[in-house]
Amino acid sequence: MKLSFFERILFYVNFITLILQLMLMGSIPSIFGFSMLHLFVPLVVLFNLLFFLYWLLQMKWPFLLFMGAFLLGYGEWDLLYQFPKTEVHKSGSTIAVMSYNVRLFNQYRWIDRADIPEQIEQLIQEQQPDVICFQEFSKTEAPRLENYEYKYIQPSREMGKSPLAIYSKFPILDQGYIDFEASTNSGAYVDVRFQQKRLRIYNLHFESFRINAEDSLFSNPNSEALQIKFDEVFRKQLGQTERFHAVEKMNDIPSIVCTDLNNTQFSKTYRAMRKGRNDAFVAAGKGLGETFYFSSFPLRIDFIFSPMQMKVNSFDVIKQTYSDHFPIITTLGWN
Repeated sequence: MKLSFFERILFYVNFITLILQLMLMGSIPSIFGFSMLHLFVPLVVLFNLLFFLYWLLQMKWPFLLFMGAFLLGYGEWDLLYQFPKTEVHKSGSTIAVMSYNVRLFNQYRWIDRADIPEQIEQLIQEQQPDVICFQEFSKTEAPRLENYEYKYIQPSREMGKSPLAIYSKFPILDQGYIDFEASTNSGAYVDVRFQQKRLRIYNLHFESFRINAEDSLFSNPNSEALQIKFDEVFRKQLGQTERFHAVEKMNDIPSIVCTDLNNTQFSKTYRAMRKGRNDAFVAAGKGLGETFYFSSFPLRIDFIFSPMQMKVNSFDVIKQTYSDHFPIITTLGWN
């Protein structure tokens, strides 16, 4: 069936957006940076899904475009969306690990509530993780969390650093701090003993965008300056992954990585951090797995990466708005 003039225009737009989708998801190589647009993969996919439905309802052949793109990029779709799994193979005894950017426990009242620390404490009591990695931690606002006898709180190194903390029900055998130079963010780790094996837990907070309400791809009159800002952040993040790998290279025990990556699963930063590890969401999550909203767009920027010798039994995003991030939790066991 022939396309009308208007439909031919739609066809070309659809074709371009599908190519963009494949490039952003990493399904086909790209000579362009696209650093900022990687954040909006869900929007691009939604746009193409609407095209697909339009062509399908019109019974026009361009609906095959989306199907072809889906097959070409099939290997990347599990990064974006996970259907609920009917059965997840269970390991034996498990360790439950939570990662949570608590935004200083609402110290500056970003949320118009005075009970945020208490609500976070109640949430933790309900979930009962064995280890918690906090990003943007505040000593003065933190709840007591009496069930966690062992903890490592990032020492004060310099003014302006975004604090980290790791709380554990297991004794901490060793601990360390990872400084990210020329950044307010950083990393930390603890070694614990789980099931007669020594296990390392990393807590990493990568470079933030520090985007304010006026920063928007669609409304900012100086979008080129915004792109430069994003590019600088992404360069810093890649440098921070190198700093982490330099520390991890000296480690000879299995390690779990909890991180506020401040970037998505389609970024170079993500690929550098996931290499040789399981993404707990991909292994056992469901839905989009979004942990943060940027200008109303759902983004997955918080991750738990586990060693290949550990089985991911479960993964959940806890949809409670006690911070600008949602907490994530996974249960892991030895294979």
